[in-house]
Amino acid sequence: MDALSAAAFGVVLAATAGLRAFLPVFSASLAAWLTDLPLPDNMAWLEKPETVLIFGVATLLEILGDKLPIVDHALDSVQVLTKPVLAALAATPFLYQLSPEYSVGIGILLGAPLALGVHSAKATARLGSTATTGGLGNPVLSVVEDVAAVASILLGFLAPLLALVLMAVTIFFIVRLALRVRRRRRAAGRVSG
Repeated sequence: MDALSAAAFGVVLAATAGLRAFLPVFSASLAAWLTDLPLPDNMAWLEKPETVLIFGVATLLEILGDKLPIVDHALDSVQVLTKPVLAALAATPFLYQLSPEYSVGIGILLGAPLALGVHSAKATARLGSTATTGGLGNPVLSVVEDVAAVASILLGFLAPLLALVLMAVTIFFIVRLALRVRRRRRAAGRVSG
């Protein structure tokens, strides 16, 4: 993977962390373990089999927990803090190929706000789903998010630049949906108030 493609894949992983916190880090760890991905010295632990296993189990628990209405709200609350950190962690090994000396800084500056933005838009859409379906639609949204996250990562690995473009389009529509939900909630508050 050339440096530009690797950086594009890193950005895709960071954005995907806004949907699933552990899946991008698991993917980065798996890629580091299975390929000859150059890693910064301080991130060599990422390619160890036990790291892959830990992030794999965390990913599975997150995906399962997100299907339960009470657990998904708790995850969203906690992950406001963890998703930006995990996004930077997932992106850094791939940004390292583009800029070894600044990869961690770029990962933090790019990955953290990107994941937080996607997470905020997703959480707003979830609130709209909870309000309109009493939470019954949330597991369906969760499955859609799972599919989108896995598809983004797979496409990012196979065609990183295309995945980056599609991720930008997807983020646009998620933000648009979140803004629509927010406007409806404000309008409903004015009517009832």
